[in-house]
Amino acid sequence: MSDYRTMFRMTIGVLFLAAFCQSQAQYLYIDSIRFEGNKKTQNYILRRELDFRVHDTIAQQYLSTRLLENRSRLLNTGLFKEVHLNISRWDTETNHVTMEVRVEEAWYIYPVPVFELADRNFNVWWNEFNGSLKRVNYGLRFIHNNLTGQQDGLKATLQLGYSPKLEMIYSWPFFGRERAWRFRSELLYSQNRESYYKTEQDRLVFHRSESDFALQRLRFLSALEHRTTLQLFQSISLEYQFNRTNDLIRNVLNPDFFLDNKARQNYLTLRYRFIYDNRDLRFYPSRGLSAEFQVAKEGLAGAEDVNTLNATIQLDQYFPWTTRHNAGIMLKAKGSIIRDKIPYYNSKALGYGENYIKGYEYYVMDGMDYLFLKFRERYIFFDRAMAFRKNKKIGVKSMPVKLSTALHASTAYVNNVHYSFNNPLANRWLYSMGASLECLLANTSLIQLDFSINHLKDTGIYLHFRDQF
Repeated sequence: MSDYRTMFRMTIGVLFLAAFCQSQAQYLYIDSIRFEGNKKTQNYILRRELDFRVHDTIAQQYLSTRLLENRSRLLNTGLFKEVHLNISRWDTETNHVTMEVRVEEAWYIYPVPVFELADRNFNVWWNEFNGSLKRVNYGLRFIHNNLTGQQDGLKATLQLGYSPKLEMIYSWPFFGRERAWRFRSELLYSQNRESYYKTEQDRLVFHRSESDFALQRLRFLSALEHRTTLQLFQSISLEYQFNRTNDLIRNVLNPDFFLDNKARQNYLTLRYRFIYDNRDLRFYPSRGLSAEFQVAKEGLAGAEDVNTLNATIQLDQYFPWTTRHNAGIMLKAKGSIIRDKIPYYNSKALGYGENYIKGYEYYVMDGMDYLFLKFRERYIFFDRAMAFRKNKKIGVKSMPVKLSTALHASTAYVNNVHYSFNNPLANRWLYSMGASLECLLANTSLIQLDFSINHLKDTGIYLHFRDQF
C-alpha cells in the first residue's frame, strides 16, 4: 500500500512540476524598456502610457494584443504620427526580453496664418452667405503641442477680420510623484461687429453694427486635471465670463438676449468632468468604450446674471467586425436641473461646433435639455503611410493616410421651454441618415464629405473638417 502511495505522490509531483514549467515558459520577463525616436518628448511621457513596467511579465498568448493596445495609447497622445513596439532582445532559454518602443514624432510647432470661416460650418458659409470673404477671419496662430517635451501644449491666436480675438491656452507639465496632476489656463478676448441675436425658423438671425460692437466677450479659465489611471481622467475648473452687447440688441431686437434688457452678463462657472476612455484611437476609433460625465454650475453668487445647473453625459461604444470594418454608436444627453428661464445667449443645444446632427447643418436647436443618438458603420479601404523625400529640417519621411466610407443615422430631441416660438424643430424628434467619404491624415486631421437626408426630406452634400489639436 505504501508503494502505491509513493507512486501516486511522485506522479502528482511530476505533473505539478510539468505544469509549473509550462506556465513559466508561457510568460515573458521584461528586463528593460528602450525608447527610440523621441528627440523632444521625455521618456516618462511615453512610459506613463504603457501598461507594463520593467520586471513585469507578459503572457505570450496576449503579447500581440498588449502591444497593439499600448501602441494605440501612445498614438492617442497626439505627439506621434507613428509608433512601433517590438522585442529587441529575447533570451529563449529564460524568456527574458528587452522591449523597444520606437516612435516618429509629429510636427509640434505650427506657426500658421489664420484663414477661417466665421460661420458655424463650411456649408452655412457657402450656401447662406454665398462664400463671402467678409465673413472670414485672418491672422496668425502659433501652436506648440509639446513645448518642453512634457506633453504641455501652447496655443496662441491673434485673429482679425470678421471676429477679432486674442486667445491663449496652455496645458502645464504634469507634476506630482506619479506625474498625474497638471493645470490648464485659458484666456479669450473677442469683439464682433456682427452677432446673432435670435433664432427664427431654426436659423440664426444676425445684426451688424458699424458704430459699436454687437458682442464683446472676455473669458478666463483655470483648471486642475488629474490622470487617475491610463483610461480615467478627471478635472475641475473655475471660469469667469464677461459678455456685453449693444443697445439695439438688448432694447429692440431681443430683450431676452441677456434677459431683462441687460447690456452686460457677468458670472462664474464651476465645472467638474469625469472621462473614461478605452478606445483604440480616440480621433478615429474602431473599438472600445468611452464615457463622459459633466456637471456645471453657472452663477456662484446670487447677484450674478446667470443661474443654471446642468449635467451632461455621453457614451460611445465601437465594435470591430474585422480589421477594416467597424461600427460605432453614441448617446449624449443634457438636462437642466434648475428650471428658471435662462438668457437666450446661454440656451445653445445642438447645431453649434461639433455638437451637430448630420443632415441639419443649416439649423440650430436651442433648449434646456436634449437627447442625441447616432450610429455609424465604417469600412477602411485604404490604409498606408505615404512616403516623402526626407526633409532634414523637420524630419518628415512619411504621412499615415486612411480612406474610408461610412453609413450614418442619427436621431435627436431638444426640449426648448422658452424660445420655441417660430422654431418648428424644437420639441419634436429629428432624424437623418446618409453616407460619408472620409480621409484621415497623420492620425490627427479628419476630412469628411457627407451626403445626408433629414426628416424634412432636405438632401445635401456637407463638408466637415476636424483637427485633434
